[in-house]
Amino acid sequence: MSEKAAASFKDKQYDHPSPETLDEIANLPVLTEQKEQVPFKSLYTSTSSTGSDTPSSPTSSKQRHLIIFIRHFFCGHCEDYIRSLSTHLPPSRLASANTKLSIIGCGEPAVVPDYKKRTNCPFPIYCDPQRTLYEKLDMVRSLDLGEKKPEYVQSGLIGGTLSSMGNMIKSGGLIFKGGAYDQNGGEWLFEEGGRLVWCHRMRNTRDHAEIAEVEEVLRLSEVKGEQ
Repeated sequence: MSEKAAASFKDKQYDHPSPETLDEIANLPVLTEQKEQVPFKSLYTSTSSTGSDTPSSPTSSKQRHLIIFIRHFFCGHCEDYIRSLSTHLPPSRLASANTKLSIIGCGEPAVVPDYKKRTNCPFPIYCDPQRTLYEKLDMVRSLDLGEKKPEYVQSGLIGGTLSSMGNMIKSGGLIFKGGAYDQNGGEWLFEEGGRLVWCHRMRNTRDHAEIAEVEEVLRLSEVKGEQ
């Protein structure tokens, strides 16, 4: 991505799609870990996809669903992000803010079981191998690393690259099932019923929203202070 294009995209990083686009994507298909096709809207209009049996907070008026779009399933930086989410925002803590979390990757369901093991992920994972949602929601394609290493990235550049390559090699025949290597993702917060509350698109391969920003958006610090 050129410097000019990057600056232009930065201005749109948090922009909400049009109502027409949100209506359109609601019925687009995603694949479950069991390769079942379900509409995207089922993630934020159903209370059954939880990843946890923890009851929701009775003080919140509406159920919320945070949907994390990751890069390909062999990306070491995204694996660091999922590990960080699992540690700092486990289902039990999210429940205190009446929030559930799901992950969407651009690869095939066949690679999901090993991904969940590597990241110790407690959240449901879905797949959009055609990247239709990524495209409709204007998530950028770029291999740019960005200038700043985020807090959630635990490995260095070389270590992260070697980790990604190692996971690809270990996957054997699934090496080409992980998804497009230049596709970046983002974070999307919906309320029950489909209203988009907040979104953030990655500008580069290490640009997921920091955990502190997600906590602020979810007002988890306020919930913690009240307890």
